[in-house]
Amino acid sequence: MEKENTKRSKSVLKVCVIFLSITFVVFITSRYISEEGFRDAVDTYIFRKTVSNENVSVIEINSDTNPYIYAYDKYIVILNKNNLSAYTSSGNRAVEFDVNVSVPLMYSNGKYLVLAEKKGQKAYLISGTNMLWQKDIDGDISMISVNKNGYVSVVIRNTIYKSIIVLYNPEGNELFRTYISTDYVVCSEVSNNNKYLAIGETDYFGTIIKSRVKIFSIALAQTKPEDSVVYTYNGDIGEVITNIKYQDSENAICMFNTCIQKVTPSSDERLYDVTSNDIFVDIRLKDNIAIVNKQSSGLFSYEYDIKMKNINNKSDNIYILKNSVPKNIIICGNLIGLNFGNKVQIINSSGWLIKKYTALKEIQSLVLGESVAGVVYKNRVEIIGL
Repeated sequence: MEKENTKRSKSVLKVCVIFLSITFVVFITSRYISEEGFRDAVDTYIFRKTVSNENVSVIEINSDTNPYIYAYDKYIVILNKNNLSAYTSSGNRAVEFDVNVSVPLMYSNGKYLVLAEKKGQKAYLISGTNMLWQKDIDGDISMISVNKNGYVSVVIRNTIYKSIIVLYNPEGNELFRTYISTDYVVCSEVSNNNKYLAIGETDYFGTIIKSRVKIFSIALAQTKPEDSVVYTYNGDIGEVITNIKYQDSENAICMFNTCIQKVTPSSDERLYDVTSNDIFVDIRLKDNIAIVNKQSSGLFSYEYDIKMKNINNKSDNIYILKNSVPKNIIICGNLIGLNFGNKVQIINSSGWLIKKYTALKEIQSLVLGESVAGVVYKNRVEIIGL
């Protein structure tokens, strides 16, 4: 009997310890999410997420030559007078390329970076520190994109057609091209399984502005071009498409000025209607939509948060900004970079802070790769490893 009581007491004690542990974790997590001061203290002294200018690597730049700074994968890249240099998180130059680009179009996805001359004819595909191919393209390049496997779509203008879209594989072989004679193509992207190409078109002529999204089967485009458009979504009058991002194999997430639409090879679905309180909306996160929303907190005062809406399970994650509005917001992969002018915060799509940095002077801009960020000043770039 005494053994049974002892056993029962141990079981009760174990349950109490588990309950108290869960309660403590929930309490700490709630305070971490909702109380900025508590979160700052935990991030600084426990998680060591704070970065200062004393413990970062630096790339010196010459502002007189107006260099372009970008980030992809784990590299900071600087384009200066037709020279493209890639630097590691330690500030060491990993590789440099001679490129015939002065005003660049850049787009990255995972380990790939595609680079082209804006309104020019040169295009390049880079993976890591390797130049995979370079192309001379007829017509003026107006837009480029690359999927996570290295398939590149190029939009060309100023030919006898309103737009031409050309698709290349990672080896630089042209898979197909399609000609648009009635509308301007403003965005395009290849699906993550390399099976579909989504393009966004807008008709600016006449009294009505209207956009549409077309989904091409890449296989049919090579064998039966006349049957290659497998689905078309026609936007409402006044809806103007601005961007397309594939977030998985078949879901093309389409950003319009008034809404976000999901378009697949067989259907479409409204995901979100943009409101007057939304000061920033972006579709480039993996599996999420990012929304910065303002809410009144008193007479002539507002508080802000950034919400990550998951397109698959419809769940929301929130990162509270209080009364601070980012100067600009950069998105790459699962990361969001928030530039407040004198400080930087980098969070993930779950709403957790990854790194924060406080500047000694005004920050010019922020660049963000999959595992590196660059804080850009007039004469230097300070590198934050993620």
